[in-house]
Amino acid sequence: MRQIINATGTDVITLWEYDEGRITRRKYSFHPWIFVSGSEYDLERLSGELDLVRGISYMYTTRRNVYGQLHGLEITMRQSQIMGIIDAIGVIGSSRKLSAYNAGINQHLRFMSERGLSFFGTGSRYDTDPEIPSVVIGGKTDFSGLTSISIDGKEMAPTGTSFSDVAEAINNSTIILYSNSRLVFQKILNRISGMGYRLPYYRAGSESSYESYGRVMHKSPEISMPGKICISSDSFIYSESGLAGLYEVSRMSSLPIVLASRVTPGTAVSSLEVSHAIKNGILVPLYKDDHEKEKPAAGLFERDKGGIVLQPDPGIYENVTEIDFSSMYPSIIVRYNLSPETIGMDGGAALPGSGYRVDAGKKGFLPSALGELLDRRLMYKSIREGNPVIQKRDAALKWMLLTSFGYTGYKNAKFGRIEVHEAITAIGRWAFSTAMKLAEKHGFHVIHGIVDSLWLSGDGDMGDLLKEIREKTRIDIVVDDEYSWIAFFKGKNGLGSPGRYLGRRRDGTFKVRGLEIRRNDFPAFAKRFQVEALDIFRACKNRDDVLSMSGELKALEKKYLREMTSFDLYDFALETRVSRHMEEYRVNNLQRATMKFFSSSGDDIMPGESVSVVVSDRKHGVVQLPERTTGIDRNFYLRYLKRSFESFDFLVSSARGNQVILPC
Repeated sequence: MRQIINATGTDVITLWEYDEGRITRRKYSFHPWIFVSGSEYDLERLSGELDLVRGISYMYTTRRNVYGQLHGLEITMRQSQIMGIIDAIGVIGSSRKLSAYNAGINQHLRFMSERGLSFFGTGSRYDTDPEIPSVVIGGKTDFSGLTSISIDGKEMAPTGTSFSDVAEAINNSTIILYSNSRLVFQKILNRISGMGYRLPYYRAGSESSYESYGRVMHKSPEISMPGKICISSDSFIYSESGLAGLYEVSRMSSLPIVLASRVTPGTAVSSLEVSHAIKNGILVPLYKDDHEKEKPAAGLFERDKGGIVLQPDPGIYENVTEIDFSSMYPSIIVRYNLSPETIGMDGGAALPGSGYRVDAGKKGFLPSALGELLDRRLMYKSIREGNPVIQKRDAALKWMLLTSFGYTGYKNAKFGRIEVHEAITAIGRWAFSTAMKLAEKHGFHVIHGIVDSLWLSGDGDMGDLLKEIREKTRIDIVVDDEYSWIAFFKGKNGLGSPGRYLGRRRDGTFKVRGLEIRRNDFPAFAKRFQVEALDIFRACKNRDDVLSMSGELKALEKKYLREMTSFDLYDFALETRVSRHMEEYRVNNLQRATMKFFSSSGDDIMPGESVSVVVSDRKHGVVQLPERTTGIDRNFYLRYLKRSFESFDFLVSSARGNQVILPC
């Protein structure tokens, strides 16, 4: 089956078509258009300026955005001319009076969308992905250079033979998955080239530090090779959902797979919305100008809320069922027809839990754009059991749907509007409260709840409860997990922590949230203790069984305390992320000590980068590389080990105490 797997080029678009192991590249001339609306006077002035520009054409016409029809100029040109024309409009002072549409759109997304094409197009959602030759290249490096390289997870010493193997793997593959953290892939490529092995010419981008959602991040240089699809294995979407997930994101967003790997899930959703607009002849604004409507202060406090999060009573509970609204916020958008052009304060149907009203007479843009994404994800969720490819597709779409809600309130979102964001959360709170009341009506006790999930105990009819919740809220809800027992832990303030719990499912597997075993900044030896502790309680079906294993838990704790210094030194490595330059740190914390260590060896760390170190002397700020360390600070690591004990000690003590009494 012939599939488009990539697109390159600017004014001439090259489509990469894959069929039975062969790639055919077809070139297409591309002359997109932009649309500019404004007063007749300003449009006439603009047209006079355009008459002086070679290589473009324009005409007066009428097109529509999400709100209705607009009269203006449709200007056709080469892709490379678009932003120059937009800048020229700003220079002549008309940007304050004119509104531009369909500019600033990725050319490949637009080309594919205008022609109804799809990357990795399949005849059915159940079809398999193409088997494109791919390889994963990685390695490790220290101050002396490369210490190891790997091909598809197989680690090797950096010898002439292994470099030859890497070169051969790259030349025989179409998709190159690489890790360039600490410039390791560039060092591998430089060594291969220096040894005279044949390689495609490669280009490296620049590295940078940036801030996202209050967190300092670092972007390693991106690598590109002609004729190859180069994807960083550090990509969030790839790390969460693999190649199958990336194929799915490219398929749904109309972005080429390399770009799909580099953007956030939110940008992928925004691209899907832009693609949907192009396919349906709806103008895409260059700059958003539908600002938030004025509201009284009391209205802001009432509407500007998030989801409901309950605080559980710490302790262990038996026979618990977790129910979950399926993709709650995207479902609300689709089921309640929420879109910038359908929502308001007057006319239409009242939205539950909110002072807003919605025009139900026409299908809104957002429900139309997100409908297929939601349906596709719910279908994957229903058939993912035992199918790794579907599981990865499902994971990718889950992230896209999670961010689709946030983008409705993002100030620069092309099709966002804060009133839609507020209505979504208001309906979500109403649906959550409705589900709680219905659960109690059906004979259940609510133990805990977070935004779209409830943990229930009781002997009511779960099928009847779920059916009534669906009917009342119009949102699908399912049983997510069933537990023999579940323990909710205390937070630092001594109260129940909403996000820290450990539940034993009826099949003997565990669901763990908020424990050290899930943290990236915790040493491996302490996390391994928790893995072994889980095995102790795997066969426990009730609180009495849990209590009966207290002796084995204590024995395991003593073993780790006794043998701590005999563990492999790599087990003490701490993933340390620095957030600023060394001179900007005011205290001599672990981050500053790490930066000082690397700087003294001539290898500066950029803000946002993560490196692994072993702490040899915390008091004096001595850290070392895991492979070169001479020892550990035992007291420093002892605190980590004892922290890993705490949750399981609490589990046993909860089993020893009285059963938590729930109100009738």
